Amino acid sequence: LKDGDSQETRLTYCELERRALAIAAHLQSYLSPGERVLLFYPPGIEFPTGFFGCLCAGMVAVPTYLPYSNRFLANLDATVCDARPTAVLTTTSTLEEFRRQIDRIPGLTALKWIPTDTLSDDLPTAWKEPSLGADSLAVLQYSSGSTGSPKGIMVSHGNLLHNSFLIHEAFGQSPSSRGVIWLPPYHDMGLVGGIVGTVYAGMDTILMSPVHFIQKPLRWLTAISRYKATASGGPNFAYDLCVRKITPEQKSALDLSRWEVAFNGAEPVRPETLQRFTAAFEPCGFRKKAFLPCYGLAETTLFASGCDKSAEPAFLLADVQALKLGRIARMPEGGQHDIKLVGNGGVPPGYKFVIVDPEKQTLCKSDQIGEIWISGPSVAQGYWNRPEDSEQTFRARLADKREGSFLRTGDLGFIHAGQLFVTGRLKDLIIIRGLNYYPQDIERTVERSHEALRPGCGAAFAVEVGDEERLVVVQEIERQYIKNLDAEAVIGAIRQSVSREHGIQAYAVVLLKTASLPKTTSGKIKRHLCREHFIQGSLKVVAECVGYFQKGEPEIPSQRQTECRPVQRISATPAGNPSKAFTLNAGGLKSDDMRREDTSEHTRVIESYITKKVADLLKVPYLRVDVQGPLNTLGIDSLMAVELKTAIEEDLGIGFPIETLFLGAGISDLTAHVLWQRTSGRGLEAKDGPLGKVLLAGHRFGEPAERDCAQRKVFEIQPECLPFEEFPEYRNLQQIMRGMKARGIDNPYFRMHEGAAADAPISEGREVITFSRYNYLGMSGDPVVSQAAKDAIDRYGTSVSASRIASGERPLHREIEKEIADLIGTEDSLVFVSGHATNVTTIGHLFGKPDLIVHDALIHNSVLQGCQLSQATHLSFPHNNWQALDMILRESRPRFRRTLIVIEGVYSMDGDIPDLPEFIKIKNRHGAFLMVDEAHSIGVLGKKGGGIGEHFEINPADVELWMGTLSKSFASCGGYIAGSRALIEYLKYTAPGFVYSVGMPPPNVSAALAAIRLRKKEPERLARLHELSGLFLRLARERGLNT
Repeated sequence: LKDGDSQETRLTYCELERRALAIAAHLQSYLSPGERVLLFYPPGIEFPTGFFGCLCAGMVAVPTYLPYSNRFLANLDATVCDARPTAVLTTTSTLEEFRRQIDRIPGLTALKWIPTDTLSDDLPTAWKEPSLGADSLAVLQYSSGSTGSPKGIMVSHGNLLHNSFLIHEAFGQSPSSRGVIWLPPYHDMGLVGGIVGTVYAGMDTILMSPVHFIQKPLRWLTAISRYKATASGGPNFAYDLCVRKITPEQKSALDLSRWEVAFNGAEPVRPETLQRFTAAFEPCGFRKKAFLPCYGLAETTLFASGCDKSAEPAFLLADVQALKLGRIARMPEGGQHDIKLVGNGGVPPGYKFVIVDPEKQTLCKSDQIGEIWISGPSVAQGYWNRPEDSEQTFRARLADKREGSFLRTGDLGFIHAGQLFVTGRLKDLIIIRGLNYYPQDIERTVERSHEALRPGCGAAFAVEVGDEERLVVVQEIERQYIKNLDAEAVIGAIRQSVSREHGIQAYAVVLLKTASLPKTTSGKIKRHLCREHFIQGSLKVVAECVGYFQKGEPEIPSQRQTECRPVQRISATPAGNPSKAFTLNAGGLKSDDMRREDTSEHTRVIESYITKKVADLLKVPYLRVDVQGPLNTLGIDSLMAVELKTAIEEDLGIGFPIETLFLGAGISDLTAHVLWQRTSGRGLEAKDGPLGKVLLAGHRFGEPAERDCAQRKVFEIQPECLPFEEFPEYRNLQQIMRGMKARGIDNPYFRMHEGAAADAPISEGREVITFSRYNYLGMSGDPVVSQAAKDAIDRYGTSVSASRIASGERPLHREIEKEIADLIGTEDSLVFVSGHATNVTTIGHLFGKPDLIVHDALIHNSVLQGCQLSQATHLSFPHNNWQALDMILRESRPRFRRTLIVIEGVYSMDGDIPDLPEFIKIKNRHGAFLMVDEAHSIGVLGKKGGGIGEHFEINPADVELWMGTLSKSFASCGGYIAGSRALIEYLKYTAPGFVYSVGMPPPNVSAALAAIRLRKKEPERLARLHELSGLFLRLARERGLNT
């Protein structure tokens, strides 16, 4: 179902075979058997064709999540580095959609990309059947949660066949069965259970995207009802979501009477969920005995055990206190300390389960809880390229050595009356909403988030809150910071870092006294004990924030807590009108319409509405939500993002791509988007429409008044903030510097370097190698360049002593401006005394309040300063994502007089380049100006160093403003603007940063002029630069550096 509802795309078994063999034949023509092939598909029918194409070719399939967020991008990068695939299967549209993210991973760009939707159906005739056996590797299954140290589980063809057999038998499948699967195909549950299991049984299955399900859970049950499905399921949270989201009216149209197997796995199965779902959907024909709780893990391919499909789930009432002691004691119904556990079925054919004391590695007694160990034909072969980990996990042996080898699951449980009961996890893996999070990854993020945190002294774990798992972080503070600790700033930094890097919200953050974290004698963190102490309240706490409330804090704080950044800036605003400050700072709502009182009120109400929705999703106070920060730094996970998107679409009638929420959009951006839609008249003008209802109900939002009060308090000028020494920004800087000094870290900035700007300068009396300079072509310190500067001093002196408009031109100025124009291919150019000031004054002068400036998210600070000076509305688009830029301009361009797009030729921090021809197309399509900052690309890109324009062989006139600096490739200082004769003449007479500034000093002009000319005489400099850059990149990759 392409849209999750009724838009069908069908794939018959005959078509699947033909297309899979076509893909297999194509792979065989390029690759050798056993090579890894990445599956880069969205959910849909292309995925199974690519997957079975790999298997038919004798290749190893590597399913991967698409990089919709930073977390999945890091996961993809780690997967590519570990698996080292040689090709990627995808579709044409997917390749275009994720081009920007692909370009950020060098290991991906070097692979052979194969859009399988373009392959000919004639290829199957070239297919050759590979030589495969049961032990032949079929899949490398990577966990969804691993980023720093991924583990690829080696699943063989024999594993797939045996596990499919177990599922087939447990579910009672036959060719007449019918399934509905919304689980992601790159997850073991969606791949093995949904795709491989379907083909094994020869049955029909309806595939849905997980986004479509989460967006509207009704779609899942509607599909089961419409197609008369007999088998479907998912993690526990999916059933709870249906109970919460599906209304009685919607239930009346459902027929679930054909649903025979409702499997529940991938996360702990909760008895309350089974009861709630049964009660909610029994009137629709659902039967409680359809529930099939099951247990499995990727290390057993998928399925390990499951209940009898002909009977209701098995429950056991146990004593809570006994469970804490690792024992099983049955309790009568209604006992004071009873807990209901759900059975996960018996031991399937061919398997052997043993319950083992994890420390002694001996068999547990029948009333003891221990680690679940498994052996059988579905147990995978081990971890890819990790022999030691594989030996410990997949080939564990009991202390007496009488049994064969087992898989250590890391899960705790016991077997009672033939049923497996899972009680918890021995391993530290955190599972939230069906996704795996590795605590060591989160702990690494936490300790790097603030200088006051003690490295290696934190723990991340999960606790149960309101029937769901939530993340808790405990972290020690460095001793020297405890006395004057800004706890709120530290906790805020932790929350933001965890959310940004892992896409998950920390329910609780606890700061501990130095050396108080529970550890073993060898220094290993006792995460389980940390969890117990947190629950008991026995940690040695310096400060804590649980559920976003600090200890002793009222539920609704009297003052809005602003987000702490390394340098905190608070914008002053007229009293009583904070919504205006939000609007202006958002940089998107300053047209005449936005200044009208009614539109301003609409802005306030819509912003309040979205903020309230976000607060409800995050379960945090309304005033704690940062309206300007990106939503992906607040802890909005994929499920929350879809819920927010659905609410906005249903309540306001406004649509937007789900990816927007993962790529940096904030509440202010969404507010701007809604209002753009409104001014374009897209279904929002009617007072009885969705938006009209929200606007008319604006008085119901009590929170804006609280925000007004809070903001007035925030913006009061405190007397102690008047001296510079008391500025919070300065005090924060001093705290950072003191922290570095206390750790024994020398200040790495402003070091004294002697001699010329060479690659190996003398610093503090010794020769060092530096990567901190931009002397790309070795021009600085070159005798020819140095002599040119000296000659200019002898002839013209060291300064022109005034603005060129007043003191007159020097021949050198005319010469260099002609050389720059000739190098780029423009009509003229103009040089400024500072590269930073070039952008600030040019943008600030050419554009104003009625205009729009849209820039790359990673643009240089000088461009941002220019945007602020201009007072134009300015928006950012995700890095190098020209598709997102196109979307922004489609919505916003008609509202503004002039529009400027600003990108860079080479981005200095990421080292990548934009797709300039695509940006030119977008510029032309929307009637905008294009500005390219070539600070790092001029002299470097192109066959002759002419920059990114020469690199792409475009017409220089297609870019209106070429900006660059003379301090990188050209051994001097200053900046330039190159473009049409009219542009340069206008800037020359009117740009404040040129007219009211001294002209470029003669020695600097002469040095740059000599460097530009020397570049033409010695082209080998550029060739050498490219050669050494390629060498460094290759060597860095060979040593495992993230390039």
